[in-house]
Amino acid sequence: MSDTKLITGGGASIGAAARAPWKALGRGEGGTAIPSQDDSAVGVGVILFLSAVELVLVDLMLSALWARVVALVAGLAAAYLMTGFAVALRAYPHRVGGGVLTVSYGASFHAHVPLSLIEEVAVRRTVSDQQRTAAINQGVLSVPVMSTTNLVLKLHEPARLEAGKTVGEVREIRIHVTDPAAAMTSVRNALEGNEQAKEQEPARPPAKAPGQVPTWLRRLRWAGLLVLLIEIVLVTTGLLDWRIAAGILVVTEGTLSVLGLVFGVAFISQYRKLRRTGLGRRAAFGEAFYSLMPPPIAEMVRHEVSVWGILARAVTFRTQAGPGDTPLGWVGFAWQSGALAVLLAAGGVSLLTLAGVSALTIAGTAALLYAAAAAAAFAVAGRVRPHTLGRDDVVLRWGLHHSTRVPLTAVSRVWAAEQSDHRPADDGFRVPGRASGALELHLGEPVEVPARMGVLRPVTTIVVPLADPAAAHALIEAHQVEEAQ
Repeated sequence: MSDTKLITGGGASIGAAARAPWKALGRGEGGTAIPSQDDSAVGVGVILFLSAVELVLVDLMLSALWARVVALVAGLAAAYLMTGFAVALRAYPHRVGGGVLTVSYGASFHAHVPLSLIEEVAVRRTVSDQQRTAAINQGVLSVPVMSTTNLVLKLHEPARLEAGKTVGEVREIRIHVTDPAAAMTSVRNALEGNEQAKEQEPARPPAKAPGQVPTWLRRLRWAGLLVLLIEIVLVTTGLLDWRIAAGILVVTEGTLSVLGLVFGVAFISQYRKLRRTGLGRRAAFGEAFYSLMPPPIAEMVRHEVSVWGILARAVTFRTQAGPGDTPLGWVGFAWQSGALAVLLAAGGVSLLTLAGVSALTIAGTAALLYAAAAAAAFAVAGRVRPHTLGRDDVVLRWGLHHSTRVPLTAVSRVWAAEQSDHRPADDGFRVPGRASGALELHLGEPVEVPARMGVLRPVTTIVVPLADPAAAHALIEAHQVEEAQ
């Protein structure tokens, strides 16, 4: 195999991790950098804090001076290397230059892809359950970040990859970048021979989408959790006298109060921005509120709030359909979840009445009743959250709070299928649910749908399980005809 059909690289490197902090402070290499990570400050902060706590604990456990010195040196070296691996995510971005695209994942993986091998580059988000940093599956090299890739590189012909333990034949490469559009432009310019002209142009910051969370706020929203973690560790480990710990408690609570004021100002700013984009008061309030939280925490809070919101709507016989919206169909009462809710509620009441009143039985009863409420919410969610047809879009809802809006202008074709077992490809999405039939929406332009933990991915086909897809098909077509006239 010739050199042009060989992709070389390497795996995890301690030397690269050791050089990463200094490399992050220095100037970058030649070519155009394509970042793959937003920031590593939070990870570095956690590593340094835990390393400091570990060094103090080990020092207190050892008595011999030589053992304490050895433990200190080993601890500092380990902390430096762990910090290097975290900083390497920013110090070693993807880079295109000199006729080569270097695909990197910090100090854990890199591969030098000759530009002559690349035939096409496109933006396409894919979510997978891949466990390794880089893996080859059916001729596709995937280098994800948080299980997500969003840039696809197709090769002219299969090439052999030899990068550490990652070896095999590759026809397609999928990577993650922070700005897919800018990355695609950089690679295409390099493929077209315009790399030098591109480097001479002043870099323009990417335009922010309306309502996008500012970078400083995305970094700051972890600060409250880190302050609480530091507070808990210092007090529970007993490293400090209780009087000093009480003083630290006052300081940390004061810090949290200041953060609360900052978050309040940020909330008002986000709310106003979202209102200017056309969102209603309730929707803008919710989005601004959840933008102040880290994505995993926001997802959990949404889930908890949705449980009680769905139950409240069910009791008052209301749905989430907006004024003037036409229901396209909904999922009936989930009898399995309903039966589970009854059993859990009965178990909670029985526990309290039979075992007597105590702290343990009260806690067990509360847990069972909450589980019963969650099961009841799942049972009635299909009725409370129907799919609807509005004036300008179709709103699809599933689960307790997930939804997506499909503009009618993006719908190129609607198809009613008698079977709902259709499985879309990577560029498709199947709305969770069970029904005898399904409505297929084929889109002329991509629409983003939720994947996991708030991650979005673009799709061009959406399959919606419905009991009567023909009726929904007729409603959408009639509405499109009416709007066209």
